[in-house]
Amino acid sequence: MHILLIHQAFASLEEPGGTRHHEFARYLALSGHKVTIIASPISYLTGESMPEIVSWKETPVGDQDVTVKRAYTYPALHRSFIHRVISFLSFMFSSFLIGLKVQKVDLVWGTSPPIFQSLTAWALARLKQVPFLLEVRDLWPAFAIAVGVLRQPLIIHASEWLERFLYRRADQVVVNSPGFIDHVLARGGEQVSLVPNGADVGMFNPQAKGEDFRRKYGLEGKFIALYAGAHGMSNDLGVVLDAAGLLNA
Repeated sequence: MHILLIHQAFASLEEPGGTRHHEFARYLALSGHKVTIIASPISYLTGESMPEIVSWKETPVGDQDVTVKRAYTYPALHRSFIHRVISFLSFMFSSFLIGLKVQKVDLVWGTSPPIFQSLTAWALARLKQVPFLLEVRDLWPAFAIAVGVLRQPLIIHASEWLERFLYRRADQVVVNSPGFIDHVLARGGEQVSLVPNGADVGMFNPQAKGEDFRRKYGLEGKFIALYAGAHGMSNDLGVVLDAAGLLNA
């Protein structure tokens, strides 16, 4: 099976960001599938162009049957809300043009957020007459409304319409949290599956004690608790500080 993934914020192991889709692609390839990913050359975390990545250039990932194609993205991701939307829309259109040229696709996979790239995935799936898989990693626009990013009623209405449009037209919806299932079903989704986030334990060496790191920061012999999640307005990092206080007591 040839799977086409549209994902603006895709990150390989050498790039900053979540590597959920890199791991998915790797395991799908190991299972005998071919995976083509259309991604941005702009870091989703920093908003900066990654110099080692060239727009429109095709890059194989390791020795597996995984290929990343980079689509032009307006390089002002974090300048303001308007610039952010323009960045999303620029990728939506450029990834569509690149996706048209990808041949012999059996499944198109869209992932949200940002939700706009999922519209690209739906359009490509329909043009290629193949199933459309929609992955929901966060509830958008519900999240954006809750934190006050979306306030204008007309934009909220249009965003919620787009959300329902995609849920109803997806041949399969995949969510990464059980709390998302009822939300998707209530807005028209039918086939919904749960694939939670996880960790590939084979990537970690349990024998590695990190002695160099401990020496550098004076942590020899100390128990270390690490928070390695996102640092944003929706992550309630006060809980992390409270946990640190309890561990320090």
